[in-house]
Amino acid sequence: MRSALSSARMVRVLALALPCLSPLVSGCDNEAYPPDLTYPLRSDPIVVKQPKTEVWDTTRPGQLDLHIATFKDKEETLDPKKLSAKDRDDLDKALRDIFGTPADPAVKLQGEDVQQQLKDLRLDEAKDPKTGKTTLQEGSRVYRRHCMHCHGVTGDGRGPTGPWVNPHPRDYRQGKFKFVSTDADGRKPRREDIHRTLERGIEGTSMPSFSLLTEDEKEQLISYVTHLSIRGEVEMTTIMSLLNQEPLEDDSIRANTRMLTRLFVGKWSNSNTRVLEPGAYPYDPDDKEQLKESITRGYKLFTDTQGDASCIKCHADFGRQVPFRYDEWGTLIRPANLTAGVYRGGRRPIDLYWRVKGGIPPSGMPGANLNVDEKAKTDQYWDLVNFLQALPYPQMLPTEIRDAIYTHKHNDKSAEHAQR
Repeated sequence: MRSALSSARMVRVLALALPCLSPLVSGCDNEAYPPDLTYPLRSDPIVVKQPKTEVWDTTRPGQLDLHIATFKDKEETLDPKKLSAKDRDDLDKALRDIFGTPADPAVKLQGEDVQQQLKDLRLDEAKDPKTGKTTLQEGSRVYRRHCMHCHGVTGDGRGPTGPWVNPHPRDYRQGKFKFVSTDADGRKPRREDIHRTLERGIEGTSMPSFSLLTEDEKEQLISYVTHLSIRGEVEMTTIMSLLNQEPLEDDSIRANTRMLTRLFVGKWSNSNTRVLEPGAYPYDPDDKEQLKESITRGYKLFTDTQGDASCIKCHADFGRQVPFRYDEWGTLIRPANLTAGVYRGGRRPIDLYWRVKGGIPPSGMPGANLNVDEKAKTDQYWDLVNFLQALPYPQMLPTEIRDAIYTHKHNDKSAEHAQR
């Protein structure tokens, strides 16, 4: 018993110590990755359909892959280890030919159109005259120093510290991101979205702000994260096709990876030009009565279970009484407690607008299809934003709404409400 307890304590100590040791692990100096290091081919399960189970406890530290391995339904995951040795070798070579290595990353494609897209995304092979290195090469170095210990060499979210933090670090390889401001097909993040995350961090998680990096370093990191995501999605999609015995482009792994790379580069490029534009704010910011009326309308939109927003269906008791559920990465998440005032996607009004209108698809949050009445000078999106901004601060709410949320029972009369 004492030995078991000692082992448990040791695991906890190591978990706490790993962030301190991460500079040693990831290489906190000016050196790039070793030139002979290659991106390892994916071996962890691919979650293709998240379980519908809801639970009241999250995944224990260090148990993510073991947890995913317990998914019962054979349709929920695919196992890359089941690829034949030849398919693995062919895929590994095809990916290396296009994407290079951690020390010398690239996206090698031919064609005038795709070359312009790569240039716009800063994934091209143009070299900085001062350093003699491409943006991706510099980004690889910055990533190794600051990001690899959580997000891993391939961007899989499984670096040395990754398994020990909750929420789990983002796995870029599915090509999915939560906090985006685009309405383009595929909804890849714009460079501005990743820049915002680097600048501000993600509130309520272990993702810190990297605002002290230079602007050049941030731009280099954005390019490298984009590179890892495109590579990972090409890899994942090809593995899924092989395991499902689906036809490949020209019946060739090499041709298929090139076709997919072009496809995903195009989606990233298109997303960078398609902003989810908000409507003009229709209210006088100095008119307190207008604000009160807007908050009241937002409250009704939030709590109407039959309405076009119906936020209360997922954010039960405004997020104070919700279980965990699975997202598209197979990690356990739960709808935000909106009374806490912690907004992972950003707390600016425009950030909340993007979440309301665009949703957060990988976590299962749909975008709301609301009305904008220019004649009446009302905008239901901004009404919801105004309510969400006021919700954590009871004194900002109209009296009857404050009482309904923080004093009286709301909807479920057996529910115990938090008091503020």
